[in-house]
Parts: sequence; structure tokens; C-alpha cells
Amino acid sequence: MQASATGSYLATEVMTAAPQKLQLMLIEGAIRFAEKARQQRRAGEHEAACEALIRAQQIVAQILSGLNPAAAPTLVAKVAAVYVFVYRSLVEAGIAADEAKLDGAIRALEAERTTWHELCRKLAGGGSDTGDAGERLSLDA
Repeated sequence: MQASATGSYLATEVMTAAPQKLQLMLIEGAIRFAEKARQQRRAGEHEAACEALIRAQQIVAQILSGLNPAAAPTLVAKVAAVYVFVYRSLVEAGIAADEAKLDGAIRALEAERTTWHELCRKLAGGGSDTGDAGERLSLDA
């Protein structure tokens, strides 16, 4: 019953979240799966680690596919480069069992999480200093 309630809460949160909050949730999910892959690899659970890395890769691919280059082409290209780096690092971490590549991907995702968390905080507080930052990198909704 608890799992059902948790799933229902999460579904409601996703369906009612602002685009910037959805972006933050995706980033947090990618971090969670990348960390899980690290733990599983260290525990010798290589198949489970591979599955977790694939989930992280899928989330990063979703983030990339949702970028809207028409909004701010130069900025979006720079942001896309970060996510391409993360995606490649996750792939290389899986192929070569390279923990340094995984660490690099997680560090980049954590920096993105900090940025998006701050943006969400500012927008929730009604701060006018954010301009249209939420729209510039918006997901195609």
C-alpha cells in the first residue's frame, strides 16, 4: 500500500511541476542511478551496475532531447555540450569500467543540480533577477 501511495504522490508531483522543477528531477534521477551504478560495481554486481548506468544515460538523453535551441541557440549549445560530456562519460564508464569517468559525469550533474535547484528556489520566491532563465533552457512541453 505504501508503494502505491508513494507512486501516486510522485505522479502528482511530476504532473503539476513547473518545467524547471522537472529538469531538476531528471538531473537528480540521473545522479541517483549513476551513484547506484558505482555502488553496485563496487559490490561486484556488474549486470545491475550496467542497468543503472543505462538508466542514467537514458535520463541524460531525455534532457538533451528536451533542449530548445530556438530559444537561445548559443546558450543551449553550451548546455548541450555539458550533457553530451555527461552522456559520453557514462557510456565510457560502462564500457571500460572506468570509475574516473563516472566521477566526472556525477560531478557535472551535481553542478547542474546546484544550478537548477537555485533557479527553482529563485522562481518559487518570486525573484525578479532570474529574468526568463527558465524559458531559455526550457524543455519542449
